[in-house]
Amino acid sequence: MTTNHAAAGLTGELRLDQLERLDDEIIALLARRRAMARELPAPARGRAGDPDFAETVRGITGRYRKELGGAGELVARAVMVLCDPGRRS
Repeated sequence: MTTNHAAAGLTGELRLDQLERLDDEIIALLARRRAMARELPAPARGRAGDPDFAETVRGITGRYRKELGGAGELVARAVMVLCDPGRRS
């Protein structure tokens, strides 16, 4: 292996390690978000018929879409499902 290949391999390993650490942080943040959501009071009525809840969902998905592009909406919906207060691991 040449020096350039060795350096590229080391750089790749470092990046993979950094990505794994970043994933650990993301997972911890999602767990924290879920814990915070569980502390919120339960809705007074079912969410399906609650226009305020629907507006909140639109706001969250819009924010993610704006920051992350079209796939941001999918990320937002996944975050909301993962962090739903009623969801059990």
